Amino acid sequence: MSFLGMRSLFASSSRSICRQTPLPLKSQRLTHHRWNSSAPEPTRHPIGRITPKRIAVRIPRSTGQESQGIPSASIWRPIVFCLALGGGGYVFAAWYTNKDTEYWSARLGAGKWWARGRGSQPSDREMVRAKVLDGAKHAQQSANSLAKNLSFLPNALSTPIVRLYVLAEEYVLNTPPAQLAPTLLLPYLGGVFIAWRLRRLEPFMRKWFLHRPVVFSAPRQKWQETVTLFTSTVSHQSFPHLAFNSIALCSFGAAAFSYLASPPPDTPRIASSTHTPHFYAFLLTAGLASSLASHLWTNLVRLPRLVRLLNNPARLSSPQALAAQQGVMPSLGASGAIYAALTLTACAFPDTSVGLIFIPFFSLPIGLGVAGMVTFDIIGLIRGWRAFDHVAHLGGAIFGVLYYQYGRQAWYWVRRKLQGLESESEAVSHPPRL
Repeated sequence: MSFLGMRSLFASSSRSICRQTPLPLKSQRLTHHRWNSSAPEPTRHPIGRITPKRIAVRIPRSTGQESQGIPSASIWRPIVFCLALGGGGYVFAAWYTNKDTEYWSARLGAGKWWARGRGSQPSDREMVRAKVLDGAKHAQQSANSLAKNLSFLPNALSTPIVRLYVLAEEYVLNTPPAQLAPTLLLPYLGGVFIAWRLRRLEPFMRKWFLHRPVVFSAPRQKWQETVTLFTSTVSHQSFPHLAFNSIALCSFGAAAFSYLASPPPDTPRIASSTHTPHFYAFLLTAGLASSLASHLWTNLVRLPRLVRLLNNPARLSSPQALAAQQGVMPSLGASGAIYAALTLTACAFPDTSVGLIFIPFFSLPIGLGVAGMVTFDIIGLIRGWRAFDHVAHLGGAIFGVLYYQYGRQAWYWVRRKLQGLESESEAVSHPPRL
């Protein structure tokens, strides 16, 4: 058979196959999808009646982690904490001042027969000078011992170390206390800032050095949250924040120290060998007062608005997101205490002029500068600006004004009370002989 014959045979056979096979498939497809109204409905078999049963569900206890519930106002715990820490620190500073003054008065011969010619009580300047001379003696001994301990090192290493130590001791001895006291706080502020930069310590720093006024936690941890009212005042997360506060602390802190070192008018004088504890007590109470003011404002004013949003059934955000939206955000920084030093300086030295950091050649009266800063914070509070903690700034400013009016009198009153208690305890422990 030729090729054409085979081709015609294959074509005819293929056409016959195509005619026979598609017809049954097409008819089956049509009968499958066609709606048959006369077909009987399938019978339903009852499966029985479903009866609900009560099942006891075990509710887990609170683990102390953050919850998604509605927070409650935190009022009395922060107040108790600030009063305890601020009052305790203030009393301890006054007690330390009395003890240090008694020690140096005794060393300079207070009450001795050979010192009666020049007075029974040495002056404050004499005690300060005696402390400087004693500090120089101990610094020289420490430098000599340090050189001996580093004798195993080559001179190229041991000599610079000893010289750095001597320079640091000379700075401490020769710097006036009004400038030295604020400067000694800078290493602590810098250490906290470095801890913020370490990635491993970031969870710890967020927990213990960042104050959250609204607490989404169990009642057991609310006491732990109050600790950040103090730790947040020495915490700075960014370098510009730390730099500005450090410059302001050294500038206005020295002026505030000078005012606190002067005795109040119409008040009997009390000998003082040091005024540094008074300055630190002032900064401690000012920082706590500013933190507490911000905390109470948030819980009494901002929190009710947040609770209304949380109770809204149409809300889609989490409580934490709504808290951030309402300005209930964490805070940190020493700005509140520095504001107190600023207003104290403005009240004590109203004729002083201050310069701006960005415009050093331009100066203005300190009263005008403070008024402008306070006005800025008031406008920010009314407008709801969130870049700064305006309530903490205003709380520190008010504390500085109040301390200018009554602070030194309160300090002398506490010192007299402690002296009276000490004299009574000495009389009880050493009764007079008959």
